[in-house]
Amino acid sequence: MRKIYSTVIITAAICLSATFVHAQSAADILDRMIEEYSNSISGIETMMMVTRMEGFLETDEPDTSYYRKVTMEDGTDTMQLVTSATDAPSADYYNFKRNYDAIVENASYEGTENIDGRNAHVLFIEDVSAFYQDAVGSVEQQQDGEPQSGRLYIEANDYVLLRMSFDMNFEEEFTGSIDIDMKDYRVVDGINMPFLTEMRVQGISEQFSAEELAEAREGMQELKEQLENASGMQRRIMERAIMPQIERFEKMLEEDGMTMRTITLAVETNVAIPE
Repeated sequence: MRKIYSTVIITAAICLSATFVHAQSAADILDRMIEEYSNSISGIETMMMVTRMEGFLETDEPDTSYYRKVTMEDGTDTMQLVTSATDAPSADYYNFKRNYDAIVENASYEGTENIDGRNAHVLFIEDVSAFYQDAVGSVEQQQDGEPQSGRLYIEANDYVLLRMSFDMNFEEEFTGSIDIDMKDYRVVDGINMPFLTEMRVQGISEQFSAEELAEAREGMQELKEQLENASGMQRRIMERAIMPQIERFEKMLEEDGMTMRTITLAVETNVAIPE
């Protein structure tokens, strides 16, 4: 009898747990993530971030970006990018809030998944144009194929974004995927923020025929021969401008994709933003 009773209790607990997980909604998770971020910047008005990029795209000098806190119509606080010298992959809570309705309309809750040892809520986004339509124009202008889908992975305890995964379909000529991972989270003056953002683009070399890949490799070999035969100023210019591009393209073909990392070097809050 005791064994049967224990089995019933365990079964009931599992059923209740499953019911709780599936009772979550995409809106619930997004609301909590945005609320946690809004609360974390209560004492912050401005922010400066110093970053550098490495991988397929590299920056010679660190990039300095400035953010200013803005209050949305519903009273939510978020940080808005004011100025930056380069475009770096990032998770922008301002765009999450600005495009909130479009994201929720396209989102559904899929449960939880382990991401690098951390439990994360998974939101399926049927049409990821909800993220950028305000920034780049209408969907019809930017997308000729079927709607591209994606997923958000939001940490279940701190409600920070761990990963964004998107499918790509550009004019039905290129298909692939993009994964953006936010890692090395640290708390800076109350803000829980990633100090490493890694973007991986997969499926590039699959879009080319064997003949096209052979022509590309032949062209790179010719450039290398020109570099070897060059001298003086011409050689130094080619080494600096062309050789890094050749190396990146070769690595992209070898790995069937490309990886870019944005590394945060320094963060300061409540700083003066230069005019």
